[in-house]
Amino acid sequence: MDTSLVSAIITTHNRPPSMVLRAVNSVMNQTYPKIEIIVVDDSDRDFPERDEVERAVRNASEKIQYIKHEENRGGNAARNTGLTRAEGYYVAFLDDDDKWLPGKIEEQIKGFINNDIALVYCTGYIINQETGEKQIISTHFHKGMVFNELLKMNFIGGASNPLIKKACIDRVDRFDEQMESLQDYDLWLRISQIYPVNYIKKPLLNYYIHSRERISTNTAKKIAGIERNNEKFSEYINRDKEAWYLHHMSFVPFYLKAYGRQKAFSQWLKCIQYQPARVVNNLKHLILIILGNQRYFAITSRIKRITGRTGCV
Repeated sequence: MDTSLVSAIITTHNRPPSMVLRAVNSVMNQTYPKIEIIVVDDSDRDFPERDEVERAVRNASEKIQYIKHEENRGGNAARNTGLTRAEGYYVAFLDDDDKWLPGKIEEQIKGFINNDIALVYCTGYIINQETGEKQIISTHFHKGMVFNELLKMNFIGGASNPLIKKACIDRVDRFDEQMESLQDYDLWLRISQIYPVNYIKKPLLNYYIHSRERISTNTAKKIAGIERNNEKFSEYINRDKEAWYLHHMSFVPFYLKAYGRQKAFSQWLKCIQYQPARVVNNLKHLILIILGNQRYFAITSRIKRITGRTGCV
């Protein structure tokens, strides 16, 4: 095996050719020279631009491997399909609506400072496609055996972020195709139970906010993902009060949106019994329940813009 080869796996679902090409071009423009590109198209059969996406990808470079699922199977299955075809020692995933900055892979390769490290992550920018507003993602950086810290917060981020040794992904059985959301977080947790991780403290990718559907905007899938994640790691979550609190408080905004204030408030009451001293976070979620998702996020976003606390650049 060529230990310098990176497999870049781009998964796409019902996206216009221009968006998919933005992702593809960001891989082709990497400063690191040894990258194979695999595009897995998981679009619906009746997606009107499906054939146009295929033509655009194939025209971008004859070296790109393009794989089309006959029917929509989900992002996890698409990534696993890409892994089956990948020949790289390292693997990096890229969602079709994200973009790598040119030095991403070259910088992350430097993070594998010893043979034990399985994964190297970074930070990035969030860009609002409608307003052009750009802010750096604020995260906590941890390295080494980080499972306990990761259990409380996904500081690694989404699938487009880390560079990972393929053998380590294979050892933990790849992506769980039953996860409807949090599939990346689930994989990071399983990897970090066995292997140390490292980070490059630089923004090396762009996440774009847009009006098209993402899993992160699908309330039912978010709830199902949190439930399955909590079940899979219940042994660890149940013996750590802080982890239990954080995992269960994360239901509140989604319960509010899906079921209304009563269920959200009931969940909030359960959570504050575990961590009553977390006054700021408890109050924040109570205000969220009172105001509702839309008004709450509109007000807090305005406050952050005024005070400059978003890290806008």
